[in-house]
Amino acid sequence: MPAQEREREETGAVIPEHMAARLDPVVLAMFASTDFHGVDMRSIAREAAMSFATIYRYFQNKEKLLFWFIARWLQPLNEAAQRAIETSKPLRERLLDRLEVHLRFYEANPQVGRIIFLTVPLQRWMQDETFAYGEPVKSLLAAISAGQESGELRKDVPAVTIFDAYMAMFNRTFLMWEYRGRKTSLLSQRDHIFHILWDGIKAPG
Repeated sequence: MPAQEREREETGAVIPEHMAARLDPVVLAMFASTDFHGVDMRSIAREAAMSFATIYRYFQNKEKLLFWFIARWLQPLNEAAQRAIETSKPLRERLLDRLEVHLRFYEANPQVGRIIFLTVPLQRWMQDETFAYGEPVKSLLAAISAGQESGELRKDVPAVTIFDAYMAMFNRTFLMWEYRGRKTSLLSQRDHIFHILWDGIKAPG
């Protein structure tokens, strides 16, 4: 669900686009450069030259604020990932394309990656619906299940285990790319990663 629709359901208010655009670079820079607990809403208000009361009216706390912006930042990624998996290409190509979408997005938006994989308090984020990614996750799981039924993917493990392995491979790749100082292209690792992944999930024989 897009961030503005989710906010409308929760509070009856839609975040004005001009307000979101003004806060966006501030929220991104502050949460990407320090620990979650090192950021507070008054500092965000000060950096954005906005009223604390105005920000509080829409978000109430920094968790809601951050999760709302995560949903906003991830929307183009989720849409591209869903398009990649919902084509008529063979499953192997669709899984490769979807991996490429993620690598390309996070190489272009490393600050978003830092926030998601290093800054955000996982326990709190897991309680928010943005953690589940909605339709893109359902589409990927459906494709994996269909691949098992067609004999393309191994059947001796649940579809969700293959899904977890697929996502974990990317997550670890981003973390180590960040740790090693982004010295190589994240996208350049696509074929190496996928070769290992595919050999682990494809049907035997």
